[in-house]
Amino acid sequence: MIKYLYAIQYENYVTRMKNAIDALQRIGIAAQTTDSKGEVVLCLHGWLDNSNSFAPMLDKASSAYQWISIDFKGHGKSQWRSADAHYYFVDYVYDLLNILDVLGIERCHLVGHSMGAMVCGLFASLYPQRVKSLTMIEGFGLVCTPEQQLKKQILDAFEHRQASDKFKKRLYANFATLVTARSNAGDLTQEDAALLMQRNSQQVEGGFYLTIDPRLKTASAIRFSVAQAKAMLVDVTTPSLLILSDKGLGFVKDNYDLFIDGFKDITVEEVSGGHHCHMDNPQECVSLIEQHLNRNAVT
Repeated sequence: MIKYLYAIQYENYVTRMKNAIDALQRIGIAAQTTDSKGEVVLCLHGWLDNSNSFAPMLDKASSAYQWISIDFKGHGKSQWRSADAHYYFVDYVYDLLNILDVLGIERCHLVGHSMGAMVCGLFASLYPQRVKSLTMIEGFGLVCTPEQQLKKQILDAFEHRQASDKFKKRLYANFATLVTARSNAGDLTQEDAALLMQRNSQQVEGGFYLTIDPRLKTASAIRFSVAQAKAMLVDVTTPSLLILSDKGLGFVKDNYDLFIDGFKDITVEEVSGGHHCHMDNPQECVSLIEQHLNRNAVT
């Protein structure tokens, strides 16, 4: 009888997760979820990456939490934004709000890497009532433009948009060539680059194409000044964890000095690895994150 009840509960759980993934697909968002229950931990990846960036870490994660990793619009298996749209940073924050509403999640834990960390940080500032805890991996604050450079920022963005209209997709002869190109472009090992490219590419006759939206590489027409960004990231009371890596981006540590005063309950940890330290060093990262989750779990 007990085994039968467990089987029914598991079947209902699987159905709920399938319905959740289907609901996200209806708004153009692709996602992956672990085969576990518990409080929801929503994972948001970095620029030009996808939800596979969390796979090495989640392979070692506890089953005490329900981990959901999403692909941002234009990345992975999610839809591109419409032809008349662009990829403004604040729209990713709105996407996150929409995701929680579609999934019927009132509050959850947020884990973000790089750009995803900045999205989570701003979301926690705007909607603290929706966030149980915040973890930022190699991403902090916001990308800013000095006020005297804002005019040039817009001109550069418009020039990039015009160029992207003429963009032709590059055909890579084979998957190995694509993986090597991605590995050489960043701090990724061949293995980690292959994991990301599995979800960012499509095989066609004659080779492989990237499936990320080329408009992601255009300069943003609108960025905040440091003063504006600080005004938005002030009095952030959500229990926060910032994970920095010893070989990470200098930009992240520079932003630490700019924005740390706005976070009122934050723990900072350093781990070994590069900017993708959650892929380089998944066990240490997930251990730190789960300790943070456990301290801030509701149940």
